[in-house]
Amino acid sequence: MLKSIRVGIAGLGMMGQKHARNLLSIPGVEVTAVCGTTLEKAEAFREAHTGGAAKAYEDFNTMLEKETLDAVYICLPPYAHQGQVEAAASKSIAVFLEKPIALNTEIAERMTAAVEGAGVVSQVGYHNRFGAAVKELKRLIEDGTAGIPTLFDGRYDCNSLHSSWWSDRNLSGGQVFEQVIHTYDLAMYFLGTPDKISGFTANLNHREAVGYTVEDTSAAVIRFRSGAMASITASNCAVPGEWNCSFTVICSKLTAYFTSANDAEFVFTGGSENARQTFASELDVYEDETVAFIAALRGEGPEVCPIREGLRSLRLVENVMQSADDDGRQIAYVE
Repeated sequence: MLKSIRVGIAGLGMMGQKHARNLLSIPGVEVTAVCGTTLEKAEAFREAHTGGAAKAYEDFNTMLEKETLDAVYICLPPYAHQGQVEAAASKSIAVFLEKPIALNTEIAERMTAAVEGAGVVSQVGYHNRFGAAVKELKRLIEDGTAGIPTLFDGRYDCNSLHSSWWSDRNLSGGQVFEQVIHTYDLAMYFLGTPDKISGFTANLNHREAVGYTVEDTSAAVIRFRSGAMASITASNCAVPGEWNCSFTVICSKLTAYFTSANDAEFVFTGGSENARQTFASELDVYEDETVAFIAALRGEGPEVCPIREGLRSLRLVENVMQSADDDGRQIAYVE
C-alpha cells in the first residue's frame, strides 16, 4: 500500500510554488500546511496552489505544533533561517532545504547536527545534480569510463537587481553565495573535496544602485585534494533577462561540454579516435528531485544530497568570499 506523505511548505515564493506543484503531482502526497510571512500571503498561496486544501500559517512553530507532518519544504532566503530546521528535526519531521542552507557555516553546522542527530531524511535543492547529462557524467566517472577528473571550468552570468534582500550582502551573502553556489556544488560533485581556494570579487557595474552591496563580478580557483582543479567565474553585468550556466569537465578519457545540466556534448578521448555523444533532455530537474525525496521518505530509494552536502558547498563559497575579502589570500578548506 502506498504510504501517504503530509508536507508543509515554509517560504512561498517562486521555489515554494514550484515545489507545491510537483508535490501534488505525486500520488499519495498532500500539501497539508503552508507558512508565509503573513497570514494573508499564506491564505493566498493556499488558494492558488493547493485548491484551498492546505492550512495557512504565519508562524512556523505554530504550524509544526498544530499539524502532523512527515516533511517540510523550507524555501527561505539565507538570512531567514532561524531554527526552523532544528525545530522540524526535533519532531522527527524530514526536511527539504533550498540552497544556500544558511548565511554562514556556524548556523549550517547546527542545522546539520540537528538533522543527523534526529536521524531524519534530508535533501538540499541542488537540482542541477538531477540533470540528465550531469547524472550520466557522474556515472561515467564512477565506473571509470571517463578516466581521472582533472578540471572543472564553470561560468554563470545574468544581469538583474533581483529583490532588495538579494542585493544586500548581509541578507543574501552575495551572488557567489546565493546563485553561483549551484556551480560550486557541481565542481565538488565531480571532483571531490577541495583543498585550497583563492577568490576575487568586485562591484563594477552597480555602484550607483541603491542598497546594492553584493559583488557583480567574481572569479575563483580551487585545487582539490585529488589534485584536480576548478575555475569558476560569475557576472551580474551580462545580458538582462538571460540566465546562463555553462561548464566544462575535463577527464583523462572524456571531455564534457555542458550548456545546462540536461544538455551536453561528450567527447570520448580514450580510444584511437574521438567519439562524440550529444545529450539533450527535457527532464524537469525540479520534479525529479522531489520524486527522489519522496522515494527516500517512503523507503523506496536512497537519501540523495542530504543536508551535509549543503554544509560542504556552503563552506566552499564561504571560503571563496573570505579569500576575496582578503585580496585573494589562499584559504585551506577544512571539514
